[in-house]
Amino acid sequence: MILNLLVLVLFFNAISLKILHLVLNPLLTSKFLLLKIGIMKHLFTIAFVLIVGICNAQLWFDVGAKAGIGAGFPMNKTLNDDSRLNIGVGMNYFFGGKVGINFGEYVGLTCDVDYGKYNFGFNQSEIPGFTSTESYKYKFGYNALGVMPMFRFTKEMSYLEIGPQFLFASNQYIEDEAGSGVSPTAEELIDSRMTGVTFGFGAHMIGNEIISLMMGLRFNYVFSGITSDTYEATNYPFSNYYDITSANKTSPINAQIVLEVNYSLGYIARSTTSCGKRAAFLTF
Repeated sequence: MILNLLVLVLFFNAISLKILHLVLNPLLTSKFLLLKIGIMKHLFTIAFVLIVGICNAQLWFDVGAKAGIGAGFPMNKTLNDDSRLNIGVGMNYFFGGKVGINFGEYVGLTCDVDYGKYNFGFNQSEIPGFTSTESYKYKFGYNALGVMPMFRFTKEMSYLEIGPQFLFASNQYIEDEAGSGVSPTAEELIDSRMTGVTFGFGAHMIGNEIISLMMGLRFNYVFSGITSDTYEATNYPFSNYYDITSANKTSPINAQIVLEVNYSLGYIARSTTSCGKRAAFLTF
């Protein structure tokens, strides 16, 4: 049994990698393409092993709506090391939904899709050509459609979830109080495709087995960075400082309070009759 499972996993790895290359290659930019494919390949492998290992568990389905609000922080080595720069806090929010497939009481796989607005910023001082005692704000952000396939574990009225995050950004903007406003534009500087990881946890507030309200915390980390391929070797977003010449990746972190309404659709009932094994979908 174990040997057969290992063979199936290896076969699934090879097939999933080929499919992901064919499907994703026309859609995504070249940067981090292999990383994105690797993440999804291993995610599918984990999902496959879970399905094989718990195929005898009760299979049930749910859908949900969620929304959240929180704060975003730009993480960059130069921001941490340079005393002239101070990290600011940007507000963000999102709304969306999810579909889930659950195996028994504890383990589930979900796919979240949401749309949100994400803002970040920092303060600049001692800028060449400006008053040294003044501080100037630098703000940037974007709207983004997020797709997050996640593993979810639920126990004793609480949940924990983790998975990759794929962001498709639009309406990028930059507001620099010390800048000239000339090109390149925000759309050119801020990438439209980003990859990160999402981690969340929370607890049941009110409801029953069919419909329930959950509240929790969610954290997103964009480890691919926000700078586009064209400008990733530049000193963006520190172009006001001529002495900052090195390129350091800017990877935002978001922390959000999340409200989630879940609705259980139904489950698969299995039975064995004289005609063989049968399965039916039953609503709650």
